[in-house]
Formats: sequence, C-alpha cells, structure tokens
Amino acid sequence: MKSPGHLLKAAGSLVLAIWAVCSCGTARVQIREVPAAPDFSGIDSTLDLYLASLDGEPPEIQKENIDFIINECGNDTATARHAALRMYDHYRNSPLMGAETMAIHLIDTWFSAGRMKMRSDEELLAARMFAEFNRNSLIGARAPECIFKTPDGKDFNIPEDCLGEYTVLYFYDAGCPVCTIESARLKADAEAGSQPVRLNLVMVYTGQDREIWGNYCSSRLPGTTDSLNTTNLWSPGYESDFPRLYGVISTPKLFLLDKQGTIIGRNLDTESLKELLVKTVSPPQITPEEMKMLVDIVLPTIGARNCENVKALVDIFRKQLEDSSMAERAAFLGALYYDLRYRPEYPYKCGAAYLAEKEILPSWENWDGAILADALLFMELYNMTPLGEKVQDFPLPGMKKTLYGVKAPLTVVFIYSPGCTRCESEMPAIKTLEDKYRNRAEFIYINSDEYDTESFLAGYYDLSLLPAIFLLGEDKDLYAKYIDAEELGELLEIILSSR
Repeated sequence: MKSPGHLLKAAGSLVLAIWAVCSCGTARVQIREVPAAPDFSGIDSTLDLYLASLDGEPPEIQKENIDFIINECGNDTATARHAALRMYDHYRNSPLMGAETMAIHLIDTWFSAGRMKMRSDEELLAARMFAEFNRNSLIGARAPECIFKTPDGKDFNIPEDCLGEYTVLYFYDAGCPVCTIESARLKADAEAGSQPVRLNLVMVYTGQDREIWGNYCSSRLPGTTDSLNTTNLWSPGYESDFPRLYGVISTPKLFLLDKQGTIIGRNLDTESLKELLVKTVSPPQITPEEMKMLVDIVLPTIGARNCENVKALVDIFRKQLEDSSMAERAAFLGALYYDLRYRPEYPYKCGAAYLAEKEILPSWENWDGAILADALLFMELYNMTPLGEKVQDFPLPGMKKTLYGVKAPLTVVFIYSPGCTRCESEMPAIKTLEDKYRNRAEFIYINSDEYDTESFLAGYYDLSLLPAIFLLGEDKDLYAKYIDAEELGELLEIILSSR
C-alpha cells in the first residue's frame, strides 16, 4: 500500500516537477512585469502515471496521496489547482469501479469547501450534484436503507430483507433499450444456472405504470430457480428516495451486495457482474512463496523438523479450516500439499503423504483433477521404500554382485545423473563422507544415465528427484530417504558413534 511517505520515494520526480514549476513561476514574476502562464506539461505525464499506479489501492491510501500532492504545492495556488483538477478529471472519468470515491473526496475536501476553484460555477454545481447522487452508495458502504413495495403491496426493506446471501440489486425501466438487453442476459443466465453461488436477485422498476411493470416482469425478467431467489419491487411516487440514495439517474444500474448488505460492486453490467461474482466467491489464493514462508515460520514453534512435527503442522492448519467452505479448505490445503510434496527433505515428504491420506484421497471428488493425480502418483512413489523395511535387491554397476552382497554395518546408495546440478553440488560432500567413514560404511554410486534404472530400480525406488540418497542398515533395512549430504553426515555420526 502506498502512503504519503511512500509517495515521496516513488514519485520523487512528481514532487520535483511540481517544485520546479512553482520555482520557475516565481522567478518569472521577479524578472517580468507580466508573468507567463505556468507550463504544466512537465508534471501532467508524471502525475498521470502516478495516479495510474494508485488505481486499485484502498480508498484511504488514495485519498492520503491526493491530499499530499495538493499540499506539496505549498503556496503555489495555480499548480495546486491544476493538480487538483487533473486528479478530479482522472477519477471522475475513470472506468474503474470505485474511482468515484476519490472524485467525491476531491469535491468535498477541496472544491465544494472553497479551498480550490473549479473551472466554472456550472462545473462546481455538476460536481456537487454528482457527489450528492453517489456518496450514499459507494463501494464498501452499507447499502442505503430503502423501503419498496412488492406486487402484492407488501413492504420490502433493502438491505435488511436481503441479508444472508449475495444480492444483485437491479434498477431498470421498461422503456430502456439497454435494460431490455441486460434483462434478457439475466434471464438467460438464470435459466442456464450459471451463477457461481446462490443469489438474491432484487429487481426494482423505476417507472410508475403498474400495468407496464406487471407485463415486463412476466415476459422479460427471470423467475426463482434453485440457485436464484428473485424479488420484483417498485417505489410508487418515489417515496423510497432511491434515485438519490442509489444514484439512479439513468438505467440500467446494477449493484452487488455481500451477505452483510455491504456494497461490493456498483455500476456493473451483466458481464462484469459475473466476473465479480466469480472473483468474490472464489477462495483466497496463497502463493507458493507465501506458503513456504508460513511453513517456515510456524514449524519451528512446534519443534524440530521431523515427520511427527510436520504432521502436527498439517493438523493445526486442518483444524483452523474446520469452519471454512470446501473450496477455501481445498485452496489452502492444496497449496500446503504442493509445498511439502516438492521439498526434497523427508519430514516434508512425510507431511505431504499424511495430508494426501487424510484430506485429498478420502474426498477425491472435492479436489481439482491435477492435485488428485499428483497425490496418487506421489503416494505410489512414497510407499515404494517404507522406512524400517528391507529394500529391494538389485545388481550393482558392473554386475559382479548385488546390493544384498554388500557386507557393511551401513550402506549408502547415491543415485545421480551427471547433468543434474543438485547432484553435482552434493557429490563432493558425499565423497568427503566416504573418506571419513570408509571402513564403517559402504558407499555405492549409481549413474542413472548408464545404469538400467527402468529394469532394476524404477519399480521399487522413488527416483523422481535426483540425487536419491538411501541409508541402509546391515540387513538392508531402510534407515533414511529423501535426505541430502548434510543430513546423511549427521545420521552417520549419530549411528556410528553409538556403536
């Protein structure tokens, strides 16, 4: 988020440009009897770029920056006025939803309050009218309370009678050509059942002819379906004051309210409404970088990095998501699965397997096909070489003997590929360990590019990530897998020092 302090760094050129215009203007006054009109072209492009960078930031941040830019001009009223008008034009004419909030802030704080002059009295009057007809229905505000009438004359309160579901509020007129198109699209979407979530569709006729209204409702508007609860309303005599409260000076006008009656979409059409609905009801996404950071922060609070503690971490997240929707649960736990599954170390692999067994595979119908397929493949690979069990025998390179023919207290199997960067970085450390434990552990090197892994290894050992390092006991029981050279060194030291 940007703040005035951030603006000083990110828009330093803007501040310098404003300062330069102010300074040059002052200098011209000192040396000329008639000062030249200030040239603002130097700051306009910079100002436009900065305002564009602010688009999408929270309204309060944008307001702070607006005020900062104007105040930065100091006593240079001409430059400050130019900047204020430039920003007003930007927000007043912006196609982005929510930009009107900043336009109204400029009107209220600077123009209507008399701190800055607009280009004419007519423009100021139009700006004040714009603010009056829009300030009550801005993004993030609770929908203004309005009492409408149903076809049978009963009162219907917006937003009170809409709470608990997302609500589409549709203002239309029977004689409006664009309304005819939007009504047809709403009806087609309702009949196709294309809504991503159950909705209230509240349709308000803005005219005053009851008979025309009735005919329009029956012929052009959608009815209630399994996923859509429709309500038809009007305001006889405009008693509800909806034109001012919702800014309905033309039709159609579409709003989207959340389950608490807060406005989360305004001045929509049917296409942008569908896009907003999908974005709104889709579960929040967590990036791989964010998930990795979260795991790295939380795991140390549980204990050492081992299989049981990673499982405990998984259970903590599962419990926190108990009250979440299945979509939200799948989005978060799916990101957690991928993070654990593709880390090379065993404890994380163990956690990924635990998550797959507890969440993904038992409720496979709730998961995306890609993650389900990945989990099935991963579990097949993970279960090939269970810890504590005797591994599958295979012939050693050169075929003079097999793995079972190796007689040593410990055996290290290092499977690598010469073109593997990670393999090349691990090899020197493995060689160092071999020298250190030469008489107490046997090191076996298998070049997967030259060895027939398909025939002898792929069906029994997980070789999806090279190098694959396995530590075996005297009877060829598997002591460790999914380890690196550093972890191997620690294990060798612990095991051999205890003998």
